[in-house]
Amino acid sequence: MLSLLSHYIKEKLLPPSERELYAPEVRPWYPVRLLALYRLFVAVLLSSTFFSGLAVKTLGTTHPALFSNCSVVYLVLSLLWLLLLRFKRYGYSEQVYLQITSDVVLLVLMMYASGGLSSGLGILLVVNVGSATLIISGLAGLFFAALATILVLLEQIYTHWQSGFVTNSYQLVGTLGAAYFGVTLVMLVLKRRVQESELLVEQRELDIENLAQLNEQIIQHMQSGVMVIDSMAQIRLINRAAKMQLGISNINPPTALTDVSSELSSRFSLWQTAAQQTPTRIRFPGSPFELQPHFTPLGPDGEAGTLVVLEDTTPYSREFQNIKLTSLGRLTASIAHEIRNPLSAIQHAAQLLSESDSLTTPDQRLTQIISQQTLRVNTIIENILQLSVKEKTEPTQIDLNSWLLEFVDEFKAQHTEAAYELHLNITTSDPLAYFDPTQLHQIVWNLCTNSLKYGKDSQGRIKIVITAGCDRAIDTTYLDIADYGRGVPPSNQDKIFEPFFSSGGNSPGLGLYIVRELCEFNYATIRYIDDPGFGAVFRIQFSNPLIFTHATE
Repeated sequence: MLSLLSHYIKEKLLPPSERELYAPEVRPWYPVRLLALYRLFVAVLLSSTFFSGLAVKTLGTTHPALFSNCSVVYLVLSLLWLLLLRFKRYGYSEQVYLQITSDVVLLVLMMYASGGLSSGLGILLVVNVGSATLIISGLAGLFFAALATILVLLEQIYTHWQSGFVTNSYQLVGTLGAAYFGVTLVMLVLKRRVQESELLVEQRELDIENLAQLNEQIIQHMQSGVMVIDSMAQIRLINRAAKMQLGISNINPPTALTDVSSELSSRFSLWQTAAQQTPTRIRFPGSPFELQPHFTPLGPDGEAGTLVVLEDTTPYSREFQNIKLTSLGRLTASIAHEIRNPLSAIQHAAQLLSESDSLTTPDQRLTQIISQQTLRVNTIIENILQLSVKEKTEPTQIDLNSWLLEFVDEFKAQHTEAAYELHLNITTSDPLAYFDPTQLHQIVWNLCTNSLKYGKDSQGRIKIVITAGCDRAIDTTYLDIADYGRGVPPSNQDKIFEPFFSSGGNSPGLGLYIVRELCEFNYATIRYIDDPGFGAVFRIQFSNPLIFTHATE
């Protein structure tokens, strides 16, 4: 994460020119360019001052023609060195030696043309000599300090030979030479410390990079989904678990959060307006995950973004479901023991009573009611036992094309007494589903049986349509069981999957509840669709194969 942040700062915050200079392959040339710019500035300053006449009494007082020629040559060479540095990045040491040597020679000549040490031009060499120590390895700085000192001394000897002895001139030469060597020695010490600091920084950068890679590996292998969202609600970092949970395979940050998940984006917006409120859980169609998002601001007032942790609460829900089923199993065992035996006795007594010849017609009707209601109570007990005592779910890959053909043939063979039509519609090639085959058979059978009971149209005909297709938006397979009956009234559509809810008087109201529980055991969802073209449509949305595999590991 730290390496990503460093890369982001270099790429986004630094201007392109500085970004280029800080590149590893360009970095040694950067101080040389600074020296070249300084040289050009000095050359322009000396030439413009001399030719404009502003420093007639200082520059070129002894030999104006020599100063004029040297200043022009110095200016041309300054431009030439700068161009070579810009377009040619080879011969690093050769270029530096030539540049600084030409600086020393030309500045000493211009100093001689301006009257010697009294012109003050010798002090300009301090920068050039000191810079040589920083930009060339080894003791090259001492060489240039000695070269500058010797040339200044030769200039003073030649001047003395021409004009006579000057008392304090050699003292100035010694002071200037000491300055050259002093600056060089100071630069050597500074360079050594800078090199030690660079080595330490490189070691720290290596440690930080290794730590960043370790952190990235840890984040990528975390079971919980992790994302970092910036202030513009764009995803900057996302780990593998979050991709699995959200059902996305490819994402290139930065990506807008709303493009990845509108549900999560809405939870994020609500959290921003009410930070103390815990976001509600998210369940995506076709996903086995039930996600609880947690938002944590990064930096003061969340200026650095928001850390999003997606906690998969499916194991807790399944554990709660197991506890619920265990409790329900104990309850049904008690019901079977306490009610079934008396219920069997009542039913047996009603049958014997109905066989009596002395019963009147009203009494026979009462015995029929007793038998019907005991059968209904027994059906309720069997449904509850079926719900609580389940075999282990073993989802496998099912080819719906062949599976549905076999199911339709079996259903038609078992329901020959009813007048109905059963049609199969496959809208996608090779539809696949991950489900327990036995439980899927029970679900589709129950839904088709309900259609036989409640799916009559206005003319009394029954037509059932089973459709298998693929939802391209979430890349999951679905299965629709539809009829042309009256459908479910809007006021009851939210209640039909609740236990013991029934719109008919003879139904115990556990069929659709069992269907929903079986779907949840297989990481699928079932919902009622209010389609004007049909009466009732129940859609089974199977889990995405990518996230299903991750969830069952």
